[in-house]
Amino acid sequence: MNRPLAVLLLSFLVPACLAERLSAQDAPPASAPAAASAASAPAQTELQLERKLLALDLVSYREARSREQASRTRVEEATQRLDQALAGSSLALGTLETLFDDLSAARASAQVAAARVDWQVQHLQDRMRRISFMEGEVGGARPRSDSVAGRWKVQIQPQNVAGVFDLRLDGTVISGTYEVGTSKGSLRGTVVDSRNLRLERIDAQGGFDSVFLGTFDPAAQTITGSWTANELANGQPTRGTWSALR
Repeated sequence: MNRPLAVLLLSFLVPACLAERLSAQDAPPASAPAAASAASAPAQTELQLERKLLALDLVSYREARSREQASRTRVEEATQRLDQALAGSSLALGTLETLFDDLSAARASAQVAAARVDWQVQHLQDRMRRISFMEGEVGGARPRSDSVAGRWKVQIQPQNVAGVFDLRLDGTVISGTYEVGTSKGSLRGTVVDSRNLRLERIDAQGGFDSVFLGTFDPAAQTITGSWTANELANGQPTRGTWSALR
């Protein structure tokens, strides 16, 4: 090969080799995205597990609440038997002692059942706090404008009280917490067609106390509907309306 031709070839090859080497140095490592994805995978798995455990916790709450209601019924029945016996014309001391023992046992059972419900509610709150924290860690806590998930400013009538509903959505299952006036607790429920809500309000002290039905308007970012009390309370409204604004 003659010298002028060799020089011409080197003038093309050397810049090309230098450019390739510089590009290789500037390019990020190919394994970086894969490493980031692998690091977030355990957090996602743990979050999914916590959500499944939350569903089981809700089942446990409903069972505990059912036992509490049954124990209250037994207290009422024992009280009625005692009242009927004392209203009669004759009553033996042994019968009175037996009836009172039955009433005392029913009351003790009701206290245990109520304490179990309180524990379940506190357990639900702890679970929801963990899920909320983990969602923030993995970037999954961003509410969408077309979803009921998020923080809502709530107004309840006819009491004219304000509060906050913090809702989370997993498929069609709603969970969350609330603060209204001086009361607070948890929320559970469902959403149908991404618009129609049914929420059960679980007070931290009194347990399951009311049902909220509502319709979500994605365009206005509002929820409006009605509520009904689960149990009658003297001097307190048993039904009304409510509205929420994101």
